[in-house]
Amino acid sequence: MSPDAREPDGDSAARRATDSANRSTTAGGALGETAPPAPLVPRALENRLYTRQFFQVFAAVVLFMTGVALLFHFGPYLEFRNAGVDTLGRVLSISTIGVLFVRLQIGRWIDRFGCRPCWLVGTAVAALSVGAMPWVAELWLLTILRAVWTVALAIVMTTVAVFAAQIAPQHRRAESIGTIGLAGFLGMLIGPTLGDWVFSGDNTTIAPYRLFFGASAACSLLAGLIVLTIKIPAGPNGLRAADTRRSENRGDGPSTLRIVLRHWPGMVMLVGFVFSMAFCLQMAFLERLAEERGFRDIKVFFLVYAATGMTLRLVFRRLPERFSRRRTLVLGMTLLAFGILGLVGIDSQWGLAPAALVMGAGHCFVFPSMVDYAASRLPAEHRGTGTSLILGAGDLGMLVGFAVLGELIDTYGFDKALFALAGLVLLAALLFGFATRTPRARGAA
Repeated sequence: MSPDAREPDGDSAARRATDSANRSTTAGGALGETAPPAPLVPRALENRLYTRQFFQVFAAVVLFMTGVALLFHFGPYLEFRNAGVDTLGRVLSISTIGVLFVRLQIGRWIDRFGCRPCWLVGTAVAALSVGAMPWVAELWLLTILRAVWTVALAIVMTTVAVFAAQIAPQHRRAESIGTIGLAGFLGMLIGPTLGDWVFSGDNTTIAPYRLFFGASAACSLLAGLIVLTIKIPAGPNGLRAADTRRSENRGDGPSTLRIVLRHWPGMVMLVGFVFSMAFCLQMAFLERLAEERGFRDIKVFFLVYAATGMTLRLVFRRLPERFSRRRTLVLGMTLLAFGILGLVGIDSQWGLAPAALVMGAGHCFVFPSMVDYAASRLPAEHRGTGTSLILGAGDLGMLVGFAVLGELIDTYGFDKALFALAGLVLLAALLFGFATRTPRARGAA
């Protein structure tokens, strides 16, 4: 049976987690001695997710992602520096290349040093790199700073995914990742709105850009301050959940390559690659689509997209546990494909709303299930590496997506490019769904 076919259902995972907790609390006495009775942990506490630590993590992610979403206005700054739209695409692609060289190592850092140190380093590097951007005029220096910021972003987002999974009971990890993901949608609402306010006045001087980048840096630093206050108590399994200390397994362990080859997550990596290719559409090409169709305002898309994602995350936050991560992921990719098709032939900003509604729903269902599914393919001590693997597939998807989508659009036009992208997303969903079918699922089908 392939690794992808070994996904336990939520109830059996919860039972195994409880049995492991009971074993760990009764073992440990010296040979020949009787260990004192261990206090029983109420099942309600074992299953508790929404703790003070959870909401501290949530607040830190809201702040950090607000700073990230502010940089949706990075293009106007390059225009202020007399760079065109084609230059923006090259800068984004080169910045993504930098992440590919360190993505797997990020997971090893998390496994070795713990979540808190990696998160703090990521926020500090992000603040320093973005804060330096308005003081640099040379394009090659801006590209380097953007690449450094992208690496810092990768460190923080990988750490958040691992942190969110580890502070949750085993059978509620996908729910935890998904609910923390609400913070990203909130940042997507707050950041661009704040950027619009910054640029509402005179943009012909450097002053608004310094305020703009300074606000992004401040958000990163404030997020870091919250991370410093997070205290994670010992969990019922006898280990520190989301351990923020240096890992006890800091000796020489297996190499990253050996871990990857031994515990390859499987077809979910294709899903991560294609999902990020699709995300390039709204990141870089949606504004151009609007201009070609005779309108410029695309904020309707992001408002509907973020609002849909947040609402459905709250309503269906336990869907991966009850419906299974595999089925939730297939559902999300299918919705994403049909949402992309909804952009074909639109001729007004309000035509963006239905597509944004369906695409936001797809994003809501795909990301948490995808990350948790991939990370769960690896042993617990290598969960950081597993998370880095799936996010690394996303980095590669963006690197390819920016170039391939741009070429398709220039050669064949938007509608044909949208059909091709939607077909690729649907194909990835079907391949993943069939490759990960369990014998019970095949018998039922």
